Amino acid sequence: MKKILFAAAVAASLFLPAAYAQSAGGKPLVVRVAWPAGGAVDVTFRQIQPALQDALGQTVVVENLPGLGGALGAMNVASTHDHAVLLGTSGPDLILAPLSIANAKYSPESFQLVAPLGATDYILLSAPKHSFKNVDELVAYLRKPGNPELSIGNIGHGSSSHIAAADFEARVGAKLMAVPYKGTASTVPDLVGGQIDLAFLPLAGPVVGLLKSGKVKAIGVASEQRNPDLPDVPTLNEGSSLKSFTHSVWSGFFVSAQVPQAEVVRLNRASAEALGKPEFLRFVRENSSRTLGPMDTVQAANFFRNEIAKMRAVAKSINLQAQ
Repeated sequence: MKKILFAAAVAASLFLPAAYAQSAGGKPLVVRVAWPAGGAVDVTFRQIQPALQDALGQTVVVENLPGLGGALGAMNVASTHDHAVLLGTSGPDLILAPLSIANAKYSPESFQLVAPLGATDYILLSAPKHSFKNVDELVAYLRKPGNPELSIGNIGHGSSSHIAAADFEARVGAKLMAVPYKGTASTVPDLVGGQIDLAFLPLAGPVVGLLKSGKVKAIGVASEQRNPDLPDVPTLNEGSSLKSFTHSVWSGFFVSAQVPQAEVVRLNRASAEALGKPEFLRFVRENSSRTLGPMDTVQAANFFRNEIAKMRAVAKSINLQAQ
C-alpha cells in the first residue's frame, strides 16, 4: 500500500506547474483577499494573478478571507510571519477599519504597501424604481418633509463606502438608513431589486454593466471630472447641492511590516511588471478605472503614509466611532 501511495504521489507531482517547482522551497505565494469572491476588489486581484505568477516565476494562489469590513483578512496577515503570504485589499478600508471596528486589532502601520493596483471613483446609484435623476433631485426628495426615509447600502461600518455616504449626509443635511453588507457582490442584487434605495459603489466590475443595461440609475460620480467611459453621467459636484465632493477607492498588495525589505523589493518589481501587461491595462480601461503606478518601494511607502493621514482626517471630520 505504501508503495502504491508513493507512486501516486510521484505521478501527481509530475503535473505540478513549473512555476511551483521554481518557487523558493517549492512554496506558492498566497494572496489573501480580505473581501468576498466576485466583488470588485477580488476581481482585480484575480485579473492580475496570472501576470504576477509569470513575473515571479512562482505559483500565486488567491484565497478569500472576508469579514469585519476587511479587518479579518488584515489581522490574519498582520499576525503571520510567513513571507509568502500577502494581503490583497482596499487601501481606504484597511486604514479605516481600526477606527470604526472595535475588534479590528491592528494598525495600518503594521503593513507595508508592496504596490497599488489601481483606483476607481465611487458612484452614487439608486434603485431603478426611483424617479430622481440627479443629485439635486435626490437632495430635494430627502429634504421634503413627509417623504419616506431612504436606505443606503454599504460594505460595513467604517468602510470607504460608509464614509462616502456619511460624508454625503453631512454635506447635504439629510439622514439615510444605513444597511451594511459583506461586500459589493451582495449589495448589487438588493439595489437592483429595490430592497435598498441607494448605494455608493466603486465604478468598476459589474457596476458599469448594470449602468449600461439600465438595471440601476446613476445619480452622479464622486469626482471633480466625469468618467471618460461614461460621459453622460454627471459628477455629484455639477449640481448646486455639493462642491468638492470626491471619494475613490484603491486596492493594493500589502505585506506584514516584518517582511524583509529585500523581499518587498522583489514583490514590488514583479508587481510593476504585471501591472504593465497589456491584458491588465485593458482590464483597467474596460472597468472605467485608472492605474496608480508603477511605484517603487519608496514611492509606495510615501503614498500609503499620505493616504493614512488623509483618511484619518476624513474619519475625524465625521466623528467616526468604533463599534
